[in-house]
Amino acid sequence: MLDETDKALIQALLSNARAPLADIAKRLNVARTTLSERLEKLERTGFIKGYRVEVNHYKLGFKYIAFVLVKVRRGGFRGDKSNQETLAEKIIQDCSTKRALPWIEEAHIITGEYDLLLKVWAREWEELTNFLVKYMPEQNDVVQTHTMLVLKTVHDDPRPPV
Repeated sequence: MLDETDKALIQALLSNARAPLADIAKRLNVARTTLSERLEKLERTGFIKGYRVEVNHYKLGFKYIAFVLVKVRRGGFRGDKSNQETLAEKIIQDCSTKRALPWIEEAHIITGEYDLLLKVWAREWEELTNFLVKYMPEQNDVVQTHTMLVLKTVHDDPRPPV
């Protein structure tokens, strides 16, 4: 269970993961060694999974975002993984190794009419076109796709409330 000090520490790190612990300790009026121990405990127990750099995708040349819904052929499991999971892993792998394909930021197995939800970033329109028109139909387990292009992002905050 998290107490108020743990929550405040996580909130401070969400705002700036590079902030020195001494500065956070001063702001929270807590000893630095106490925060250091708390931080180790939060990492060890999995509340903090890691530290990342937040990158501006547009500055890296990614111009287009699409959400792609995928209906997957029902066929049970391959080993300990469902067709949905196996297909998602294949798409992610292919997109990370083939230059002509876009980057898959997220892949989720979902409920409802479709089985997978992919968040796709493309540098060029052709990448997205190749992915949707050539690559996806070549996948035997893909039954149908439905693509939604993002026109404008209104809110994007990866920091959960603590």
